[in-house]
Formats: sequence, C-alpha cells, structure tokens
Amino acid sequence: MLERILAGFDGSDHSRHAVQVASEIGGRFRSTLTIMVVRPPSQGEEVARLEALVPMSVDGRTLATLLEDFSNRALALGVTAVRPVTLYGEVLESFLDYLAHNPQDLVVVGSRGLTRSRRLLLGSVSSGLVNSADCPVLVVRPGPPPP
Repeated sequence: MLERILAGFDGSDHSRHAVQVASEIGGRFRSTLTIMVVRPPSQGEEVARLEALVPMSVDGRTLATLLEDFSNRALALGVTAVRPVTLYGEVLESFLDYLAHNPQDLVVVGSRGLTRSRRLLLGSVSSGLVNSADCPVLVVRPGPPPP
C-alpha cells in the first residue's frame, strides 16, 4: 500500500521529526524512503557539496552525517531502502516537480506551526503540498524533539 514514501528535510527540528515519523511508517509497510533536501536555486552543486560538510546542527553534525544517521535508523526500523535526493530551486515547486516525475504513495513534511498571518506572508510548503500534491500528505506538527 505505501511502497514509496517521501520525507522533506531542511535541517530544522520539525523536519527531523517528520523524517522520523516517515521512517516509522516506512518500517511498518516495508517501504522505500526518499529523503529530499531542497537547496536555494542560487547555489550550485559545488557549493552544496561543500555545505554538506559544514556542521548544521548544535551537536556539530553535517548534512551528510545526518542523512547517514537517518538512513541507518530507517533501515533498522524495516525500511527497505533509503534514497537521499538534493534538488535546487524553490521548495514547493521542487517538491511538486519531483512528485510529477517520481510518484509517491505518501509525502511526510514538518510544520513550523506558523500563525495564519505569518503563513499568508511567508507561504507554507506544507499547505502548498496538501493543496497540490497528487498523493496523501502527512504534516507532522511540532512535538518533542527526535532522539
């Protein structure tokens, strides 16, 4: 039923929680998990590769080590395969374009819990996905920090 799950990751605690939830669901259904990172369009691949080696968390882990940790945890939970994907562009457009060419059974993203006025002003990737994706979207609300 849920053979392919896509989780969005931007480095925030909310997105870490979303990846954890996607891993747990994926483990139960023996799914393939894709972890998507979207970088600003102005960054080239060279800059993104270097940036992946720079610590991005308070504990000093880099994007590369975080993705490796996510992959190991997901596989331990029963996920059959983990595919990290890095795209360049606007976040919502990148998600929707990827989904158009790589259909998924479920998308899992975090929510920052923006107020209505901030969401209107800044936009919301999770709201955009809920309204535009051709598959179910699970929005993981802020909760306790993942382990």
